[in-house]
Amino acid sequence: MTDKDKLKELLRKFRDDPVFFVEKMFKVSPTEQQKELLRAVAAPGAKVSVRSGHGTGKSTALAWLVLWFLITHPNCKVPCTAPSAHQLQDVLWAEIAKWRNKMPDWFREQVIVKSDRVEIKGAEETQFAVARTARRENPDALQGFHADNLLFIIDEASGVDEKVFEVARGALSTPSARVVMCANPTQLTGYFYASHHKNRDNWTRLQFSCLDSPLVDPSYAQDVAREYGEDSDVYRVRVLGEFPRASIVQLIPLDLVERRMGKHLRQDQYGHAPKILGVDVAWYGDDRSAVFLRQGLMSKLLGTWRGIDNMTLAGLVAQYEDEYKTDAIFIDVGWGTGVIDRLKQMGRNPIAVNFGGAATNEKYANKRTEMWCLMKEWLEQGGVLPDNSDLRDDLIGPQYSFTTTGKIQLERKEDMKKRGLASPDLADALALTFAYPVMPKATLAGHQQNGLYFAQTKYDLFGRS
Repeated sequence: MTDKDKLKELLRKFRDDPVFFVEKMFKVSPTEQQKELLRAVAAPGAKVSVRSGHGTGKSTALAWLVLWFLITHPNCKVPCTAPSAHQLQDVLWAEIAKWRNKMPDWFREQVIVKSDRVEIKGAEETQFAVARTARRENPDALQGFHADNLLFIIDEASGVDEKVFEVARGALSTPSARVVMCANPTQLTGYFYASHHKNRDNWTRLQFSCLDSPLVDPSYAQDVAREYGEDSDVYRVRVLGEFPRASIVQLIPLDLVERRMGKHLRQDQYGHAPKILGVDVAWYGDDRSAVFLRQGLMSKLLGTWRGIDNMTLAGLVAQYEDEYKTDAIFIDVGWGTGVIDRLKQMGRNPIAVNFGGAATNEKYANKRTEMWCLMKEWLEQGGVLPDNSDLRDDLIGPQYSFTTTGKIQLERKEDMKKRGLASPDLADALALTFAYPVMPKATLAGHQQNGLYFAQTKYDLFGRS
């Protein structure tokens, strides 16, 4: 094998594995967080969004990615942007220059770092990275780039104005283009926020917590906790790499959800309670159908589906009813009519629940609000949730208000979407299990109405006796 052939083979290995590239080129070992980011970008068309605490090495990883892409991808362009020239020039470009100088002699000679460009020797016009500040008055920062291989780098993306993303939407959605966004998650609106919420299924979402990074001195988290408190938004954003809490009109607070996630109960703590299925049927193409099982303080997400037809979903619900020997099935009647009808044809007794219908308790504006408030109370009473980030986002998403007559009213799905949030399908499915009181069929002590077993004195909504 000639030296040229050996070089081609090495470049091929570098192209396929950016972690291998970093380890061999710079003689360093990336952190597990950095490896996760590097690998996530390896595939053509990758869309990666990283929310990060302070000092986790994200800018270093971005610099590695710029050099990796330029060296291993012919006819490539790497547009890099950030809200400020400081972030681009003093941080990202400084990192690129630093790591370029650590490369072996031959590779270093091929890379030319200028004030706002990084070029490959002999291919200055076809193989380069460029720095462009992203401001509202300059929304075309990411426009006008065409190449066989594109990698968009957006640093501190949480601070990039929405107008910039609107203008760049076509370029960012180019099928083979890779996009990497990194930021301290400081904003509750915008394109970056939506990539972790409303548009979460279109992105590989990563979280870099300072607590998991060997690059961050443990005293940093301790100092922030001491000064602001571990429950503060400053700690959440700067240390944990989490978005700040929602506004004061948030119905279910994040700390309550996080305290209940991933906990385990003994069978004797919930086994006496009725088993209830909640079925939320997707109402738009980008929404999901979801099925939740709840028994007392225990809950379990049985499945989520996109584009599933009514017949198939009804068949799955029937299987779950048989498998778990459930005592009641609650289905949102808004978009679940077909599922309800099919289950009835199968000899089942699903209960239709009208989200917009009247609540049992008059202090709630509608049934959906009542179910969500009961779900919140269940969490406060010790209800346990599966450890699922989408469920967490769903539960903390909706806000509440008061009607002119003083009734509590949960935010509509349509209004949540306008705020850049996904439809809370998983949480709606769990909320449906609180539609009405239920008791186990095997110990029926009440009466039956429309196929639903109501508790009279022995059980409440949470399955407590």
